Amino acid sequence: MPHSSKNRQIGPRLRTWPFVEFIIVLGLCLLVLFVVIPNGTNDSNNFGLSPRMVPNLTATVIGILAIVTLLFDLIRLRDGHHEERPSTKGLWGVVLLVLATFLGTIAISWFGMIIGGAILFFLATLAVGERRPSALFGLGLLAVLLLLLVEWSGL
Repeated sequence: MPHSSKNRQIGPRLRTWPFVEFIIVLGLCLLVLFVVIPNGTNDSNNFGLSPRMVPNLTATVIGILAIVTLLFDLIRLRDGHHEERPSTKGLWGVVLLVLATFLGTIAISWFGMIIGGAILFFLATLAVGERRPSALFGLGLLAVLLLLLVEWSGL
């Protein structure tokens, strides 16, 4: 009898992977928030942004997105859906992410922070292997809203 995706059993490795990924990402976010940023930046009386604001915001958003990703992965595993993501392992993943960053930086210089930042986010999301349209649209919308908030607030 041919194997179909509905008859395929999800092994223990696939069941535990969302937790492993979550622990690694959240652990690194906490390390950055409470060790790296406080020890690597100094407060100053200069005009403009605090040197800690952008790194703190970035690490916090990454931590929140790790929680959201864990929840979506658990729902997907509960429903028995498992799809293979494109390989972004090793040097190829690094090359894709660097290329996405380079192209996104050019987009920011040409189109401004909001449009260019959204392009950067979209390219980086593709580079790390995300292909679900709902996730690309939802996270892209979140990135645009965050960039609009930063521009509106003057941060």
